[in-house]
Amino acid sequence: MNVLVTGGSGRIGRFVVAELAEAGHTVVNADLSPAPNAPGHFLRVDLTEAGDVYQAIALAQAEAVIHLGAWANAGIVPDTRTYGDNVRGTFNVFQACAEMGVKRIVSASSAQVYGFAKAAPLYAPVDEDHPVRPVNSYALAKVAGEQAAAYFAANFGLTILSFRFMGVRAPQEIAAELEAMAANPASGSWLLWTRTDARDAAIACRQAIEATAPPSGPYNITGAEVVLDRPSADLVAAHFGAATEVRAELQGHASPLSCARAAAAFGYRPRYVWNQRQQHPLPANA
Repeated sequence: MNVLVTGGSGRIGRFVVAELAEAGHTVVNADLSPAPNAPGHFLRVDLTEAGDVYQAIALAQAEAVIHLGAWANAGIVPDTRTYGDNVRGTFNVFQACAEMGVKRIVSASSAQVYGFAKAAPLYAPVDEDHPVRPVNSYALAKVAGEQAAAYFAANFGLTILSFRFMGVRAPQEIAAELEAMAANPASGSWLLWTRTDARDAAIACRQAIEATAPPSGPYNITGAEVVLDRPSADLVAAHFGAATEVRAELQGHASPLSCARAAAAFGYRPRYVWNQRQQHPLPANA
């Protein structure tokens, strides 16, 4: 399959490009700068320029698009650019796909839409029906992107899966974060004590474009377990108290962010489970 990956040089994107190439797909990475030693073809693209997006899709002869390109958080640039550029880029991608016949899109949203940095979950495990409560310009842009995805799915027949990624890290970053969280468990509460290996995020992207007929809509994507050696329900109760209803489905060390919808739709099950008992560093020659 010919796949265009926007933001293919980023934290998640470089792993997505590698995963797709390894699986035999033909990949074009549309980004502002290339990733070193990356497979596939690189094309310098500014997603806020509609013409760039149309030409990238044409050059890639894209049959699917994985849209990861964006300012990766609030505070990198002024909020007007974080929101404006991210919303404009996402709309440009969806509009170009609609007009050029690309029917399958995976679009990066974020678990920041739930607002756990400032408010406890209403219940756990958290599914995609949990209210969204964006607390910064980045999360607000992700909500707008999900709304745009629903609009294009309903009116143009596109299948758009909005991935609410949580705590995605390159493998070489996770061990240090796990150690810091073990020393101060409260620091992990806003990401529900969970980290996602970027290799698992990449596998989810590949599975979603290869699946036969996954429904459009939001999908939680995160690691399988909390990284601390405590039951998840105990962590939720200790740090969120009565503000969060702990439901019976939250068992053992399972992440308080449920990925059941992704598992049912395209078989997502994290392979790289990080915690105080096991780790999965990159091979020395990677």
